[in-house]
Amino acid sequence: MVDFSEILYLSKQHAFIQKRLKSKNAVFLVGWCVRSLLLTIEKRPSDIDVTLTWDPIKIYKHSNKIGLSHFITEKFGTITFIKKGKINTQYEITPLRTEWWYQDFRHPEKINRSNNILLDSQRRDFTINSLYFFADTNREKKQTNNKQIDKKLLLKQLKNDWIFAIEEQNLLIIQDHDIITTLFENGIYNKEKLANIVEKYKLGKKSEYYYFIIDPNKWIQDLFNRTLRAVWDPDNRFQEDALRLIRALRFVNVLNHQLKSKKSDSTLFDFDKATRNALKRNHHLIENIAKERIKDELIKIFTKGDPFGFVALLDESHILQTIFPSVYATKYIQQPVRYHPFDVYTHTLLTLYELQKINNNYLVRLSMLYHDVWKVAQFSAYKDGLSKDEIRIILSWPLNHRKWWPELVKKDFSNLGFSNKEIDQIAWYVANHHKPEEILDGEDDENRKKKLRKFLSEAWYKKVEDILDITIADRRGQYNPLQNNSDLEDITILRKLLKKIHKEEWQFTIKELVVDGNEIMKKFSIPPGKLIWELIQKWFDRVINDTKTRNKKEKIFEYLAGYLKNKKSDS
Repeated sequence: MVDFSEILYLSKQHAFIQKRLKSKNAVFLVGWCVRSLLLTIEKRPSDIDVTLTWDPIKIYKHSNKIGLSHFITEKFGTITFIKKGKINTQYEITPLRTEWWYQDFRHPEKINRSNNILLDSQRRDFTINSLYFFADTNREKKQTNNKQIDKKLLLKQLKNDWIFAIEEQNLLIIQDHDIITTLFENGIYNKEKLANIVEKYKLGKKSEYYYFIIDPNKWIQDLFNRTLRAVWDPDNRFQEDALRLIRALRFVNVLNHQLKSKKSDSTLFDFDKATRNALKRNHHLIENIAKERIKDELIKIFTKGDPFGFVALLDESHILQTIFPSVYATKYIQQPVRYHPFDVYTHTLLTLYELQKINNNYLVRLSMLYHDVWKVAQFSAYKDGLSKDEIRIILSWPLNHRKWWPELVKKDFSNLGFSNKEIDQIAWYVANHHKPEEILDGEDDENRKKKLRKFLSEAWYKKVEDILDITIADRRGQYNPLQNNSDLEDITILRKLLKKIHKEEWQFTIKELVVDGNEIMKKFSIPPGKLIWELIQKWFDRVINDTKTRNKKEKIFEYLAGYLKNKKSDS
Protein backbone atom coordinates (compact mmCIF):
# COMPACT_ATOMS: atom_id res chain seq x y z
CA MET A 1 0.00 0.00 0.00
CA VAL A 2 1.06 3.59 -0.69
CA ASP A 3 0.30 6.33 1.83
CA PHE A 4 -0.33 9.92 0.65
CA SER A 5 -1.72 11.12 3.98
CA GLU A 6 1.10 13.64 4.60
CA ILE A 7 0.61 15.51 1.35
CA LEU A 8 -1.04 18.40 3.23
CA TYR A 9 2.31 19.23 4.88
CA LEU A 10 3.85 19.84 1.46
CA SER A 11 0.88 22.02 0.59
CA LYS A 12 1.51 24.22 3.65
CA GLN A 13 5.20 24.57 2.76
CA HIS A 14 4.26 25.34 -0.82
CA ALA A 15 1.79 28.04 0.26
CA PHE A 16 4.41 29.66 2.51
CA ILE A 17 7.14 29.88 -0.11
CA GLN A 18 4.72 30.84 -2.91
CA LYS A 19 3.55 33.80 -0.84
CA ARG A 20 7.11 34.86 0.06
CA LEU A 21 8.33 34.68 -3.55
CA LYS A 22 5.49 36.92 -4.80
CA SER A 23 5.58 35.13 -8.14
CA LYS A 24 2.70 34.59 -10.56
CA ASN A 25 4.62 31.69 -12.06
CA ALA A 26 4.12 28.12 -10.87
CA VAL A 27 6.27 27.29 -7.85
CA PHE A 28 7.34 23.66 -7.42
CA LEU A 29 8.76 21.76 -4.47
CA VAL A 30 11.19 19.16 -5.75
CA GLY A 31 13.53 16.38 -4.72
CA TRP A 32 14.20 15.23 -1.20
CA CYS A 33 11.17 16.69 0.58
CA VAL A 34 8.77 15.12 -1.95
CA ARG A 35 10.59 11.78 -1.86
CA SER A 36 10.63 11.63 1.96
CA LEU A 37 6.91 12.42 2.25
CA LEU A 38 5.94 9.76 -0.31
CA LEU A 39 8.09 7.18 1.51
CA THR A 40 6.64 8.43 4.83
CA ILE A 41 10.11 8.16 6.38
CA GLU A 42 10.08 11.77 7.52
CA LYS A 43 6.76 13.48 8.17
CA ARG A 44 8.16 17.00 8.55
CA PRO A 45 11.12 17.54 6.19
CA SER A 46 13.04 20.68 7.13
CA ASP A 47 15.07 21.02 3.90
CA ILE A 48 12.79 22.19 1.10
CA ASP A 49 14.11 22.46 -2.47
CA VAL A 50 12.12 24.88 -4.62
CA THR A 51 12.12 25.72 -8.32
CA LEU A 52 10.21 28.07 -10.63
CA THR A 53 10.75 30.00 -13.83
CA TRP A 54 12.17 33.52 -13.46
CA ASP A 55 15.50 35.29 -13.19
CA PRO A 56 17.12 34.55 -9.77
CA ILE A 57 18.15 38.19 -9.20
CA LYS A 58 14.56 39.32 -9.75
CA ILE A 59 13.26 36.53 -7.52
CA TYR A 60 15.59 37.59 -4.73
CA LYS A 61 14.88 41.30 -5.18
CA HIS A 62 11.08 41.03 -5.23
CA SER A 63 10.57 38.33 -2.58
CA ASN A 64 9.38 39.03 0.97
CA LYS A 65 12.38 38.22 3.18
CA ILE A 66 11.07 39.75 6.43
CA GLY A 67 11.84 37.46 9.38
CA LEU A 68 13.98 35.12 7.27
CA SER A 69 17.72 34.60 7.10
CA HIS A 70 18.62 34.80 3.41
CA PHE A 71 21.43 34.89 0.87
CA ILE A 72 21.99 34.29 -2.84
CA THR A 73 24.77 32.54 -4.76
CA GLU A 74 24.70 34.53 -7.97
CA LYS A 75 27.00 32.25 -10.00
CA PHE A 76 24.51 29.39 -9.92
CA GLY A 77 21.42 31.41 -9.15
CA THR A 78 20.62 29.64 -5.89
CA ILE A 79 18.67 31.50 -3.20
CA THR A 80 18.45 30.29 0.39
CA PHE A 81 15.77 31.28 2.90
CA ILE A 82 15.86 30.02 6.49
CA LYS A 83 12.79 30.19 8.70
CA LYS A 84 13.81 29.83 12.34
CA GLY A 85 11.82 27.86 14.88
CA LYS A 86 12.19 24.82 17.15
CA ILE A 87 13.54 23.15 14.03
CA ASN A 88 14.81 25.56 11.38
CA THR A 89 13.31 25.11 7.91
CA GLN A 90 15.58 25.85 4.97
CA TYR A 91 14.22 26.68 1.52
CA GLU A 92 16.76 26.41 -1.30
CA ILE A 93 15.38 28.04 -4.45
CA THR A 94 16.99 27.26 -7.80
CA PRO A 95 15.16 28.51 -10.93
CA LEU A 96 14.30 26.03 -13.70
CA ARG A 97 17.34 25.61 -15.91
CA THR A 98 19.40 23.48 -18.26
CA GLU A 99 23.11 22.73 -17.81
CA TRP A 100 26.00 21.32 -19.82
CA TRP A 101 29.81 21.25 -20.18
CA TYR A 102 30.92 19.98 -16.77
CA GLN A 103 34.64 20.48 -17.32
CA ASP A 104 35.73 20.03 -13.68
CA PHE A 105 33.53 16.96 -12.96
CA ARG A 106 31.45 19.08 -10.58
CA HIS A 107 30.16 22.44 -11.87
CA PRO A 108 28.43 23.23 -15.17
CA GLU A 109 30.24 25.68 -17.42
CA LYS A 110 26.99 26.66 -19.11
CA ILE A 111 23.65 27.39 -17.40
CA ASN A 112 20.54 28.54 -19.24
CA ARG A 113 17.41 29.72 -17.45
CA SER A 114 14.33 27.82 -18.54
CA ASN A 115 10.56 27.94 -18.28
CA ASN A 116 10.22 24.25 -19.04
CA ILE A 117 9.89 21.74 -16.20
CA LEU A 118 10.56 18.88 -18.65
CA LEU A 119 14.00 20.24 -19.53
CA ASP A 120 14.79 20.96 -15.88
CA SER A 121 14.02 17.34 -14.95
CA GLN A 122 16.56 16.03 -17.45
CA ARG A 123 19.50 17.65 -15.62
CA ARG A 124 18.73 15.99 -12.27
CA ASP A 125 20.78 13.16 -10.81
CA PHE A 126 18.46 10.27 -9.90
CA THR A 127 14.90 9.46 -10.85
CA ILE A 128 13.62 9.48 -7.27
CA ASN A 129 14.87 13.07 -6.97
CA SER A 130 13.04 14.33 -10.07
CA LEU A 131 9.55 14.43 -8.55
CA TYR A 132 7.89 17.86 -8.39
CA PHE A 133 5.01 18.94 -6.14
CA PHE A 134 2.60 21.75 -6.97
CA ALA A 135 -0.45 23.02 -5.07
CA ASP A 136 -3.16 25.30 -6.39
CA THR A 137 -2.74 27.84 -3.60
CA ASN A 138 -5.77 29.88 -4.73
CA ARG A 139 -8.06 27.06 -3.71
CA GLU A 140 -9.47 26.47 -0.27
CA LYS A 141 -7.41 23.77 1.45
CA LYS A 142 -9.22 20.70 2.65
CA GLN A 143 -7.97 18.14 5.14
CA THR A 144 -6.77 15.06 3.27
CA ASN A 145 -8.09 11.64 4.10
CA ASN A 146 -5.74 8.90 5.24
CA LYS A 147 -6.77 6.40 2.60
CA GLN A 148 -3.93 4.19 1.38
CA ILE A 149 -3.63 3.28 -2.28
CA ASP A 150 -2.85 -0.18 -3.60
CA LYS A 151 0.66 0.04 -5.04
CA LYS A 152 0.07 -2.49 -7.83
CA LEU A 153 -3.03 -0.61 -9.01
CA LEU A 154 -1.16 2.71 -8.94
CA LEU A 155 1.81 1.42 -10.92
CA LYS A 156 -0.38 -0.45 -13.43
CA GLN A 157 -2.48 2.61 -14.26
CA LEU A 158 0.58 4.85 -14.50
CA LYS A 159 2.14 2.36 -16.90
CA ASN A 160 -0.97 2.41 -19.09
CA ASP A 161 -2.13 6.04 -18.86
CA TRP A 162 0.77 7.98 -17.30
CA ILE A 163 -1.73 9.71 -15.02
CA PHE A 164 -3.41 8.67 -11.77
CA ALA A 165 -6.08 10.41 -9.70
CA ILE A 166 -6.66 10.05 -5.95
CA GLU A 167 -10.02 11.72 -5.45
CA GLU A 168 -10.12 11.42 -1.67
CA GLN A 169 -6.97 13.52 -1.40
CA ASN A 170 -7.53 15.85 -4.36
CA LEU A 171 -4.28 14.61 -5.86
CA LEU A 172 -3.15 14.00 -9.44
CA ILE A 173 0.04 12.14 -10.31
CA ILE A 174 1.07 13.15 -13.83
CA GLN A 175 3.76 11.57 -16.01
CA ASP A 176 2.39 12.39 -19.46
CA HIS A 177 4.49 15.13 -21.08
CA ASP A 178 1.59 16.56 -23.08
CA ILE A 179 -0.54 16.97 -19.95
CA ILE A 180 2.37 18.55 -18.04
CA THR A 181 2.97 21.00 -20.89
CA THR A 182 -0.75 21.81 -21.12
CA LEU A 183 -1.09 22.56 -17.41
CA PHE A 184 2.25 24.37 -16.96
CA GLU A 185 3.02 25.95 -20.29
CA ASN A 186 5.92 28.42 -20.01
CA GLY A 187 6.10 27.70 -16.29
CA ILE A 188 2.64 29.15 -15.53
CA TYR A 189 -0.23 27.08 -14.13
CA ASN A 190 -3.21 27.05 -16.51
CA LYS A 191 -6.05 25.90 -14.26
CA GLU A 192 -8.68 26.42 -16.99
CA LYS A 193 -7.28 23.37 -18.80
CA LEU A 194 -7.69 21.08 -15.78
CA ALA A 195 -11.42 20.33 -16.26
CA ASN A 196 -10.84 19.16 -19.83
CA ILE A 197 -8.04 16.84 -18.72
CA VAL A 198 -10.16 15.37 -15.91
CA GLU A 199 -13.03 14.73 -18.33
CA LYS A 200 -10.83 13.36 -21.12
CA TYR A 201 -9.05 10.83 -18.91
CA LYS A 202 -12.16 10.02 -16.81
CA LEU A 203 -10.36 10.83 -13.59
CA GLY A 204 -13.44 10.83 -11.39
CA LYS A 205 -16.51 12.88 -10.67
CA LYS A 206 -14.51 15.87 -9.42
CA SER A 207 -13.40 18.45 -11.91
CA GLU A 208 -10.96 20.09 -9.51
CA TYR A 209 -7.74 18.86 -7.97
CA TYR A 210 -5.65 20.84 -5.52
CA TYR A 211 -2.39 18.88 -5.44
CA PHE A 212 -0.14 17.63 -8.23
CA ILE A 213 2.88 15.34 -8.29
CA ILE A 214 4.70 15.90 -11.56
CA ASP A 215 6.95 13.05 -12.69
CA PRO A 216 8.44 14.00 -16.09
CA ASN A 217 10.89 11.08 -16.10
CA LYS A 218 8.09 8.58 -15.46
CA TRP A 219 9.97 7.02 -12.59
CA ILE A 220 7.81 7.33 -9.50
CA GLN A 221 7.82 3.58 -10.04
CA ASP A 222 11.45 3.54 -8.90
CA LEU A 223 10.46 5.16 -5.62
CA PHE A 224 7.88 2.53 -4.78
CA ASN A 225 9.97 -0.35 -6.20
CA ARG A 226 12.96 0.89 -4.13
CA THR A 227 15.34 1.39 -7.07
CA LEU A 228 18.03 4.06 -7.35
CA ARG A 229 18.44 4.84 -11.04
CA ALA A 230 20.38 7.65 -12.69
CA VAL A 231 18.39 9.97 -14.95
CA TRP A 232 19.13 8.93 -18.53
CA ASP A 233 22.75 7.79 -19.08
CA PRO A 234 24.42 6.98 -15.72
CA ASP A 235 27.98 7.45 -17.01
CA ASN A 236 27.11 11.00 -18.08
CA ARG A 237 25.45 11.73 -14.75
CA PHE A 238 28.56 10.69 -12.78
CA GLN A 239 30.99 12.37 -15.16
CA GLU A 240 29.04 15.64 -14.96
CA ASP A 241 29.24 15.70 -11.16
CA ALA A 242 31.49 13.15 -9.46
CA LEU A 243 30.02 13.96 -6.05
CA ARG A 244 27.01 11.95 -7.25
CA LEU A 245 29.12 8.83 -6.66
CA ILE A 246 29.03 9.46 -2.91
CA ARG A 247 25.49 10.83 -3.00
CA ALA A 248 24.28 7.62 -4.66
CA LEU A 249 25.80 5.54 -1.89
CA ARG A 250 24.36 7.89 0.73
CA PHE A 251 20.86 7.81 -0.69
CA VAL A 252 20.72 4.01 -0.66
CA ASN A 253 22.36 3.77 2.74
CA VAL A 254 20.35 6.42 4.61
CA LEU A 255 17.02 5.57 2.98
CA ASN A 256 17.41 1.90 3.85
CA HIS A 257 18.38 2.76 7.41
CA GLN A 258 15.28 4.93 7.75
CA LEU A 259 13.03 2.28 6.19
CA LYS A 260 14.40 -0.41 8.51
CA SER A 261 13.82 1.88 11.48
CA LYS A 262 10.17 2.19 10.45
CA LYS A 263 9.78 -1.61 10.25
CA SER A 264 6.75 -1.13 7.99
CA ASP A 265 8.16 -2.38 4.70
CA SER A 266 10.77 -5.08 4.24
CA THR A 267 11.66 -3.90 0.71
CA LEU A 268 14.88 -1.89 0.65
CA PHE A 269 16.57 0.26 -1.99
CA ASP A 270 19.19 -1.06 -4.38
CA PHE A 271 20.86 0.30 -7.51
CA ASP A 272 19.61 -0.69 -10.91
CA LYS A 273 22.27 -2.64 -12.79
CA ALA A 274 23.31 0.15 -15.18
CA THR A 275 23.74 2.69 -12.38
CA ARG A 276 25.71 0.26 -10.22
CA ASN A 277 28.09 -0.63 -13.06
CA ALA A 278 28.58 3.03 -14.01
CA LEU A 279 29.34 3.88 -10.39
CA LYS A 280 32.13 1.31 -10.35
CA ARG A 281 33.50 2.38 -13.75
CA ASN A 282 33.73 6.02 -12.71
CA HIS A 283 35.03 5.54 -9.16
CA HIS A 284 38.30 7.34 -9.93
CA LEU A 285 36.45 10.62 -10.56
CA ILE A 286 35.95 11.07 -6.81
CA GLU A 287 39.51 12.40 -6.65
CA ASN A 288 38.29 15.56 -8.45
CA ILE A 289 35.82 16.52 -5.72
CA ALA A 290 36.54 19.16 -3.07
CA LYS A 291 37.23 17.48 0.26
CA GLU A 292 34.71 19.68 2.07
CA ARG A 293 31.84 18.33 -0.07
CA ILE A 294 32.86 14.74 0.66
CA LYS A 295 33.05 15.57 4.36
CA ASP A 296 29.47 16.88 4.32
CA GLU A 297 28.25 13.60 2.83
CA LEU A 298 30.22 11.54 5.36
CA ILE A 299 28.75 13.41 8.33
CA LYS A 300 25.22 12.82 7.04
CA ILE A 301 25.90 9.10 6.67
CA PHE A 302 27.74 8.62 9.96
CA THR A 303 25.00 10.55 11.77
CA LYS A 304 21.75 9.44 10.11
CA GLY A 305 22.65 6.31 8.19
CA ASP A 306 24.28 2.91 8.54
CA PRO A 307 28.08 3.51 8.62
CA PHE A 308 28.84 -0.22 8.57
CA GLY A 309 26.87 -0.71 5.35
CA PHE A 310 28.28 2.48 3.83
CA VAL A 311 31.92 1.44 4.30
CA ALA A 312 31.09 -1.93 2.73
CA LEU A 313 29.52 -0.11 -0.25
CA LEU A 314 32.60 2.13 -0.55
CA ASP A 315 34.75 -0.98 -0.74
CA GLU A 316 32.52 -2.67 -3.31
CA SER A 317 32.54 0.51 -5.43
CA HIS A 318 36.36 0.82 -5.32
CA ILE A 319 36.14 4.20 -3.53
CA LEU A 320 37.29 3.09 -0.06
CA GLN A 321 41.00 3.50 -0.86
CA THR A 322 40.38 7.13 -1.85
CA ILE A 323 38.15 8.16 1.07
CA PHE A 324 39.63 6.10 3.93
CA PRO A 325 43.07 4.88 2.71
CA SER A 326 44.29 3.78 6.16
CA VAL A 327 41.20 1.61 6.61
CA TYR A 328 41.64 0.11 3.16
CA ALA A 329 45.22 -0.83 4.10
CA THR A 330 43.92 -3.06 6.92
CA LYS A 331 42.41 -5.55 4.47
CA TYR A 332 43.98 -9.02 4.66
CA ILE A 333 46.12 -8.07 7.68
CA GLN A 334 45.76 -11.15 9.84
CA GLN A 335 45.68 -11.01 13.66
CA PRO A 336 46.41 -13.53 16.44
CA VAL A 337 43.48 -15.95 16.16
CA ARG A 338 43.20 -16.23 19.95
CA TYR A 339 41.85 -12.68 20.03
CA HIS A 340 40.67 -12.00 16.49
CA PRO A 341 39.58 -14.75 14.09
CA PHE A 342 39.27 -12.17 11.26
CA ASP A 343 41.63 -9.76 9.57
CA VAL A 344 41.87 -6.19 10.88
CA TYR A 345 39.48 -4.83 8.26
CA THR A 346 36.72 -7.35 9.00
CA HIS A 347 37.12 -6.84 12.74
CA THR A 348 36.91 -3.06 12.22
CA LEU A 349 33.63 -3.32 10.29
CA LEU A 350 32.16 -5.64 12.92
CA THR A 351 33.07 -3.23 15.72
CA LEU A 352 31.54 -0.36 13.74
CA TYR A 353 28.37 -2.42 13.30
CA GLU A 354 28.20 -3.02 17.06
CA LEU A 355 28.98 0.59 17.98
CA GLN A 356 26.29 2.16 15.80
CA LYS A 357 23.68 0.18 17.76
CA ILE A 358 24.54 2.08 20.94
CA ASN A 359 26.16 5.40 19.95
CA ASN A 360 25.14 7.88 17.21
CA ASN A 361 27.94 10.45 17.59
CA TYR A 362 29.58 10.66 14.16
CA LEU A 363 33.01 11.42 15.67
CA VAL A 364 32.82 8.34 17.90
CA ARG A 365 31.74 6.21 14.95
CA LEU A 366 34.61 7.51 12.81
CA SER A 367 37.07 6.79 15.63
CA MET A 368 35.78 3.21 15.76
CA LEU A 369 36.53 2.97 12.05
CA TYR A 370 40.13 4.06 12.74
CA HIS A 371 40.79 2.43 16.10
CA ASP A 372 43.09 -0.31 14.71
CA VAL A 373 44.62 1.22 11.57
CA TRP A 374 48.18 1.27 12.96
CA LYS A 375 48.10 -2.51 13.35
CA VAL A 376 49.19 -2.70 9.72
CA ALA A 377 52.66 -1.43 10.70
CA GLN A 378 52.63 -3.23 14.05
CA PHE A 379 51.93 -6.69 12.63
CA SER A 380 54.30 -6.09 9.75
CA ALA A 381 57.12 -5.61 12.26
CA TYR A 382 56.25 -8.91 13.97
CA LYS A 383 57.15 -10.80 10.80
CA ASP A 384 60.82 -9.91 11.20
CA GLY A 385 61.54 -12.58 13.84
CA LEU A 386 61.99 -10.12 16.69
CA SER A 387 63.16 -10.97 20.19
CA LYS A 388 60.98 -10.44 23.27
CA ASP A 389 62.84 -7.23 24.08
CA GLU A 390 62.32 -5.93 20.56
CA ILE A 391 58.61 -6.77 20.71
CA ARG A 392 58.42 -4.99 24.07
CA ILE A 393 59.87 -1.88 22.41
CA ILE A 394 57.21 -2.09 19.69
CA LEU A 395 54.46 -2.29 22.27
CA SER A 396 55.89 0.51 24.37
CA TRP A 397 56.77 3.04 21.72
CA PRO A 398 56.83 3.60 17.99
CA LEU A 399 54.54 0.88 16.66
CA ASN A 400 52.03 0.51 19.49
CA HIS A 401 48.74 0.85 17.63
CA ARG A 402 47.04 2.50 20.61
CA LYS A 403 49.54 5.36 20.81
CA TRP A 404 50.65 6.16 17.31
CA TRP A 405 47.77 5.82 14.88
CA PRO A 406 46.56 9.40 15.62
CA GLU A 407 49.13 10.28 12.95
CA LEU A 408 47.03 8.40 10.40
CA VAL A 409 43.86 9.95 11.78
CA LYS A 410 45.28 13.43 11.26
CA LYS A 411 46.51 12.65 7.75
CA ASP A 412 43.32 11.04 6.43
CA PHE A 413 40.80 13.37 8.05
CA SER A 414 42.77 16.50 7.13
CA ASN A 415 42.56 15.32 3.53
CA LEU A 416 38.77 15.07 3.99
CA GLY A 417 38.46 18.65 5.23
CA PHE A 418 37.67 17.93 8.88
CA SER A 419 38.49 20.71 11.33
CA ASN A 420 41.38 20.47 13.79
CA LYS A 421 38.86 20.23 16.63
CA GLU A 422 37.09 17.28 15.00
CA ILE A 423 40.37 15.55 14.23
CA ASP A 424 41.61 16.03 17.80
CA GLN A 425 38.44 14.45 19.16
CA ILE A 426 38.66 11.46 16.81
CA ALA A 427 42.34 11.03 17.72
CA TRP A 428 41.52 11.24 21.44
CA TYR A 429 38.93 8.46 21.18
CA VAL A 430 41.38 6.34 19.21
CA ALA A 431 44.24 6.96 21.66
CA ASN A 432 42.07 6.03 24.65
CA HIS A 433 40.03 3.16 23.24
CA HIS A 434 41.80 0.65 25.52
CA LYS A 435 41.63 2.83 28.63
CA PRO A 436 38.81 0.85 30.30
CA GLU A 437 40.78 -2.37 29.82
CA GLU A 438 43.83 -0.71 31.41
CA ILE A 439 41.72 0.41 34.39
CA LEU A 440 40.29 -3.09 34.82
CA ASP A 441 43.51 -5.03 34.29
CA GLY A 442 44.93 -6.55 37.49
CA GLU A 443 43.57 -3.90 39.83
CA ASP A 444 41.45 -4.09 42.97
CA ASP A 445 38.27 -2.03 43.28
CA GLU A 446 39.94 0.86 45.09
CA ASN A 447 42.69 1.31 42.50
CA ARG A 448 40.15 1.03 39.69
CA LYS A 449 38.15 3.78 41.32
CA LYS A 450 41.26 5.99 41.57
CA LYS A 451 42.15 5.44 37.91
CA LEU A 452 38.60 6.02 36.76
CA ARG A 453 38.38 9.20 38.82
CA LYS A 454 41.57 10.50 37.20
CA PHE A 455 40.34 9.58 33.72
CA LEU A 456 37.11 11.46 34.39
CA SER A 457 39.11 14.51 35.48
CA GLU A 458 41.02 14.47 32.19
CA ALA A 459 37.95 14.10 29.99
CA TRP A 460 34.32 15.05 30.13
CA TYR A 461 31.79 12.58 31.50
CA LYS A 462 30.17 12.05 28.09
CA LYS A 463 33.54 11.29 26.49
CA VAL A 464 34.27 8.63 29.11
CA GLU A 465 30.82 7.16 28.39
CA ASP A 466 31.75 7.12 24.70
CA ILE A 467 34.98 5.28 25.46
CA LEU A 468 33.01 2.63 27.35
CA ASP A 469 30.75 2.25 24.30
CA ILE A 470 33.83 1.81 22.10
CA THR A 471 35.18 -0.86 24.45
CA ILE A 472 31.87 -2.74 24.33
CA ALA A 473 31.82 -2.61 20.53
CA ASP A 474 35.49 -3.65 20.33
CA ARG A 475 34.78 -6.75 22.42
CA ARG A 476 31.60 -7.69 20.61
CA GLY A 477 33.32 -7.15 17.28
CA GLN A 478 35.77 -9.97 17.98
CA TYR A 479 33.12 -12.67 17.42
CA ASN A 480 35.59 -15.14 18.85
CA PRO A 481 34.38 -18.58 19.97
CA LEU A 482 37.56 -18.97 22.04
CA GLN A 483 36.52 -16.12 24.33
CA ASN A 484 33.27 -15.07 25.94
CA ASN A 485 33.07 -11.62 24.35
CA SER A 486 29.43 -11.24 25.30
CA ASP A 487 30.38 -11.06 28.99
CA LEU A 488 30.38 -7.34 29.68
CA GLU A 489 29.80 -7.50 33.43
CA ASP A 490 33.06 -5.73 34.23
CA ILE A 491 32.24 -2.85 31.86
CA THR A 492 28.78 -2.61 33.40
CA ILE A 493 30.37 -2.33 36.86
CA LEU A 494 32.77 0.32 35.55
CA ARG A 495 29.90 2.32 34.08
CA LYS A 496 27.98 2.21 37.37
CA LEU A 497 31.11 3.32 39.21
CA LEU A 498 31.56 6.18 36.74
CA LYS A 499 27.98 7.38 37.32
CA LYS A 500 28.48 7.17 41.09
CA ILE A 501 31.70 9.23 41.00
CA HIS A 502 30.11 11.75 38.70
CA LYS A 503 27.03 12.11 40.88
CA GLU A 504 28.78 12.25 44.25
CA GLU A 505 32.00 14.06 43.39
CA TRP A 506 31.32 15.72 40.04
CA GLN A 507 34.42 16.28 37.89
CA PHE A 508 37.50 17.66 39.63
CA THR A 509 40.10 19.24 37.31
CA ILE A 510 43.54 20.79 37.75
CA LYS A 511 41.98 24.26 37.40
CA GLU A 512 40.19 23.67 40.72
CA LEU A 513 43.41 23.25 42.73
CA VAL A 514 43.67 26.07 45.29
CA VAL A 515 47.35 26.58 44.37
CA ASP A 516 48.55 27.47 40.87
CA GLY A 517 51.97 27.44 39.21
CA ASN A 518 52.78 31.06 40.10
CA GLU A 519 52.26 30.42 43.81
CA ILE A 520 54.45 27.31 43.69
CA MET A 521 57.27 29.22 41.95
CA LYS A 522 57.07 32.00 44.53
CA LYS A 523 56.85 29.66 47.54
CA PHE A 524 59.83 27.47 46.57
CA SER A 525 61.81 30.00 44.48
CA ILE A 526 61.64 27.81 41.38
CA PRO A 527 62.02 29.32 37.89
CA PRO A 528 59.42 28.54 35.16
CA GLY A 529 59.95 25.12 33.60
CA LYS A 530 58.91 21.48 33.45
CA LEU A 531 59.37 21.04 37.20
CA ILE A 532 56.40 23.30 37.93
CA TRP A 533 54.07 21.14 35.85
CA GLU A 534 55.53 18.01 37.46
CA LEU A 535 54.74 19.38 40.94
CA ILE A 536 51.19 20.39 39.98
CA GLN A 537 50.54 16.97 38.47
CA LYS A 538 51.94 15.15 41.51
CA TRP A 539 49.72 17.04 43.89
CA PHE A 540 46.71 16.75 41.63
CA ASP A 541 47.10 12.95 41.55
CA ARG A 542 46.98 13.01 45.35
CA VAL A 543 44.17 15.55 45.77
CA ILE A 544 41.80 13.91 43.31
CA ASN A 545 41.23 10.95 45.63
CA ASP A 546 40.26 13.17 48.58
CA THR A 547 39.29 16.63 47.37
CA LYS A 548 37.55 17.62 50.60
CA THR A 549 40.58 17.38 52.92
CA ARG A 550 43.62 17.61 50.63
CA ASN A 551 42.82 20.60 48.43
CA LYS A 552 44.22 23.09 50.96
CA LYS A 553 47.27 25.36 50.62
CA GLU A 554 49.04 24.26 53.79
CA LYS A 555 48.71 20.57 52.89
CA ILE A 556 49.81 21.20 49.30
CA PHE A 557 52.92 23.14 50.34
CA GLU A 558 53.77 20.59 53.03
CA TYR A 559 53.54 17.71 50.56
CA LEU A 560 55.49 19.47 47.81
CA ALA A 561 58.27 20.47 50.24
CA GLY A 562 58.75 16.81 51.13
CA TYR A 563 58.60 15.78 47.47
CA LEU A 564 61.27 18.31 46.47
CA LYS A 565 63.48 17.23 49.37
CA ASN A 566 63.30 13.57 48.34
CA LYS A 567 63.84 14.49 44.69
CA LYS A 568 66.99 16.46 45.60
CA SER A 569 68.40 13.65 47.74
CA ASP A 570 67.76 11.08 44.98
CA SER A 571 69.66 13.17 42.49
